[in-house]
Amino acid sequence: MADNPADADLIDLSHTTPLISYLQEIWVRREFAIVVPINDMRAQNMDTALGQLWHLMNPIMLISVYYVIFGVVLDTTRGVDNFLGFLVIGVLLFQLTQRVIQESAASIRRNEFLIRSIRFPRALLPISAVVGQTVAFLPSLLVLFIFVLATGETFSPRWLLLPLVLIAQASFGLGAAFIIARIGFAVGDVQQILPHLFRLLFYMSGVLFSVDAFITSTAMQRLFALNPMYDIITVARWSLMDLAVPKESIIGLVLWALVLPVVGLLYFRANEHRYGA
Repeated sequence: MADNPADADLIDLSHTTPLISYLQEIWVRREFAIVVPINDMRAQNMDTALGQLWHLMNPIMLISVYYVIFGVVLDTTRGVDNFLGFLVIGVLLFQLTQRVIQESAASIRRNEFLIRSIRFPRALLPISAVVGQTVAFLPSLLVLFIFVLATGETFSPRWLLLPLVLIAQASFGLGAAFIIARIGFAVGDVQQILPHLFRLLFYMSGVLFSVDAFITSTAMQRLFALNPMYDIITVARWSLMDLAVPKESIIGLVLWALVLPVVGLLYFRANEHRYGA
């Protein structure tokens, strides 16, 4: 018999259950993945003078720093007419996925007491991290649109494709979140290693420069196209700025978005019984 009457109809997830039942249980508990991260976001910056305005100020200040260093001092603008718009799209979309993965890496260890106290699908923890960081990204998305329009880009039907790009990015992020959550549970040092890996990935994703302008090797360009972050950023820039996009990036983005969530969930779920044990 369940200790909590509210759990009476829930499936015992300490043992392997059919995937369909597992997904149904996630749906039953979906509010956990929505309400908790939204409340956390509301609680952020409550003790500061600007309060929630920091959700807008932070991306603006971040973009300003990168623009001064790479647009003015180092001048990596070669091959890009609207470098500020180019930079905004790259930096903000990269930052979204970085935050999703870093938050997910700690999602199991940070909630071990909750795992031992309440019966629920552990997959809700990385899902909650994805939802939370996606909601927190909304002010940055507003900043993105403002900068792109302010730098001379005009609305076109291609802009309507951006939501599809963001959905694909969220899908990729979800798959990566499942994988890194399991790894982060097994190896606590992952949280210390990730910032350094992302710093390397940042420079290998074409965030700060045009790959076509700086990388002349076709083989290297194709190597960049294997990077999911490069694919996301490149397709988003095509959507908003009509910049060239290699077909490999479009195909890659679709494949990452479709395959990784499935692989990630299966990989995460295979270790379900160990979380909190």
